[in-house]
Amino acid sequence: MSRNKKSVVYVAIALGALILLPILLILVSKLGGGGPSRPPSAGASTVGSASVANYDLRQLAEKAESLLNDDLAEAIRDGDVSLDFVMDLKRDFDKAESALASGKSKKAAELYGEVIQTAELTLAGVTLAESARQLKDSTYAQLNELDHLQGVFKESYAEAVDHYNQGQNQFNEGNWKESVAAFEMTGALLGDLEARSLQQVQTLIEQAEAALNHYELDEAREAYEAVQSIEPNNTAAAQGLAMVKALDGIASEVKALERLEEDGELDKALAMAEELLVANPGNAFLENKQAGLQEQVILRDFDALVAEAGKAESEGDYEAAIKALESALTLKPDAQQATRLASLKEKYKAARLETLLSTGFNALKAARFEEARDIYKEAVALAPESKEARTGYEKASSLYLANIRYTQNLETSDKYLGEGRYPLAAKFFNNAMAARPSTVTSKQKADEDRIRTVLGQEGKQVELSIVSDKKTFVSMIGVFPPEKMKSKELTLFPDVYKYRGTRKGYQTVEGEIRIDSKKAGQEIEIICTVKQ
Repeated sequence: MSRNKKSVVYVAIALGALILLPILLILVSKLGGGGPSRPPSAGASTVGSASVANYDLRQLAEKAESLLNDDLAEAIRDGDVSLDFVMDLKRDFDKAESALASGKSKKAAELYGEVIQTAELTLAGVTLAESARQLKDSTYAQLNELDHLQGVFKESYAEAVDHYNQGQNQFNEGNWKESVAAFEMTGALLGDLEARSLQQVQTLIEQAEAALNHYELDEAREAYEAVQSIEPNNTAAAQGLAMVKALDGIASEVKALERLEEDGELDKALAMAEELLVANPGNAFLENKQAGLQEQVILRDFDALVAEAGKAESEGDYEAAIKALESALTLKPDAQQATRLASLKEKYKAARLETLLSTGFNALKAARFEEARDIYKEAVALAPESKEARTGYEKASSLYLANIRYTQNLETSDKYLGEGRYPLAAKFFNNAMAARPSTVTSKQKADEDRIRTVLGQEGKQVELSIVSDKKTFVSMIGVFPPEKMKSKELTLFPDVYKYRGTRKGYQTVEGEIRIDSKKAGQEIEIICTVKQ
């Protein structure tokens, strides 16, 4: 048989095995028990092949069996746990069944409990892995979505990619918690990047519109093109560039036409517009201008509708005011009244915007940065022109990112503090302080004070004695090499140290010693006493 044919056969065998694994597990779980089953006596209930002594034990047995036959079987099919692991757990379950059948209820309960605990811990790990997997995919999609910002925010985007790669590496190594933290950091960085790009785009749009209003076409074009370098599909930029193109070469004539219109010489203005259209056929701006001049003849109706809108607005009837202005604008396009119409529509959403800005500010003030970021983001979506909303969104995103760094380092410091690893606790505490936002919660402030106090107490060396029998070789990693001794005086900084004692013909003794300020003068005996 050729090498290629052998490879095909091996692949087919492997695929067949993967298909049969879940079926095999279910068959084993159903047939397991070690001996022939006996029919239950009247009034008795069964789990597997063993009768259950009481209600609580039955609950344990059924739960263990359900975890094996359902949850773990599904995890095997999904490739999240190995068949060998579940088979080992099934053997423990069978031992519990045997113990129950022998009347050893206490032993059976212990074994069932161990099976349940192991299964639940494993399934919890599977759940965390799935969360990491989903976050990995969503973060990757977010990176792709903001890929167009690489050229403008190169360093920030590269930092986000770096954190994503760290998360991917942790994910590949099965470090689910660390991968989730890295992906969350990537999301925070991208959120901050998006907020900054939004602020920059809006500023450029405002600059472009101001330049266009003064017919400074080169400045307007440059600003609109800068917007497109950040957001290639920005509608306002596309429309603005179209307007610049329409005005290119006729700006001075348009200014003269508008002066005639302002002086009330509508006939001359209209004639000039028509002449310009002959020289520039299809020019959208001139066509709009011509239509506007023609509609001046119905100025009376237009003015009446505008007056009606003003009266309705003064009475607080915004719906009627909007209706009147919309009717007026169907008669004659007018930038001022269009702006006024937009203003009226804004009043509908003003209450919501005011609430969002107030709530966002309070959340920011209370150091609830993620909540503040989400609120300001909604405010920006509601009113992109609101400088307060944009500034708040940018600030909240930045503080949220800093708070993640601060919170993660503070939690890590507290973790090592609880383990007695004071040097590591100090390192991460310093990192937390370097990233500390200007406002923190009262709990975080209390945690800072507590950690700082403990680190201050544990920053001095502690004296202790090592006692042995001069026959055992005693060593302490990072402190002294193996040597025989009766006693040895040490002065160490508080931390966790590993010791080891060896003697020919005796079992090695080894372990960890947690040294802190409360154990000054402590004697630690390290002697090999158990023969091999």
